[in-house]
Amino acid sequence: MQGGPEVKEFFERMTNDTMLNEAAWNAMDGGAFAAPFAAEADFVNIRGEHFRGRAAIAAGHAALFRTIYAGSTNRYNVEAVRLLRPEVALVSVHSRLEVPQGPFAGQHGARFSLILTEEAGRWEIAALHNTLEAVPGPPG
Repeated sequence: MQGGPEVKEFFERMTNDTMLNEAAWNAMDGGAFAAPFAAEADFVNIRGEHFRGRAAIAAGHAALFRTIYAGSTNRYNVEAVRLLRPEVALVSVHSRLEVPQGPFAGQHGARFSLILTEEAGRWEIAALHNTLEAVPGPPG
């Protein structure tokens, strides 16, 4: 990350805001999970499903929390924040999902990229694209 104290402060604020989103996941609260997203945000999950808008993101996650990810926990690590413009940032996050049971039981790593925009002094997630972390395999 480059920049002066204002960029460091921004990075810390984005880390704290992302942790609030992590708490919402761990509380299995779809509405709270979607709260940091812009009203017209785009969210592409690890299965390639595309949710358009905060309401769809909330409903989609509420369904996940009731079914395949019930009882799961997620830990986020903000790896980088890059200010593209004073009001637009690219944020890179690594997550570690632990699912206790069901078809996705186990630990799963993922990486996601977020585009955040600032509107009237408030940062919102405009877009998020999530993908599973590559699992090392045999060469070739």
